[in-house]
Amino acid sequence: MGCVGRLSDLLAIIKRNVEEVDTLASRYGTDELLNDYVLLNAVLHMLQVAIQALIDMGSHIMVERGLKAPSTYSEVPIYLSQAGAINSDDSRIFRRMIGFRNVLVHNYSQVSIDVLREILARALYRDLLRIAIKLFDYAVSNNIDV
Repeated sequence: MGCVGRLSDLLAIIKRNVEEVDTLASRYGTDELLNDYVLLNAVLHMLQVAIQALIDMGSHIMVERGLKAPSTYSEVPIYLSQAGAINSDDSRIFRRMIGFRNVLVHNYSQVSIDVLREILARALYRDLLRIAIKLFDYAVSNNIDV
């Protein structure tokens, strides 16, 4: 769980992926995205990359703040919440994202279409960018290299 890049680079990755999922969702609609193998896998990949970038942002902030190193990815949002970087609601949302990412990484066949339908239909993936901006702003206000 090392630092993959500067926070601004990670934020840019998240922004691009969220915007691309938005574009696909508006162009094709939820049902077509879920039923087209290539589009579905493109969306899943973009979500996975964006979630990983958010985890990396959180890990970088934790290292820079001298916080306890997490033993699992799911601890990252908990420690960020305790440090005041995000609130408890965002911590819960972030933990759910990590759970979704873990399913994507470890067992694609188990991805629930119903869960993905809700993520796309309600544009829940936009929370990735919203939380990333909060982390970026927290880093800036705490003099962490961005």
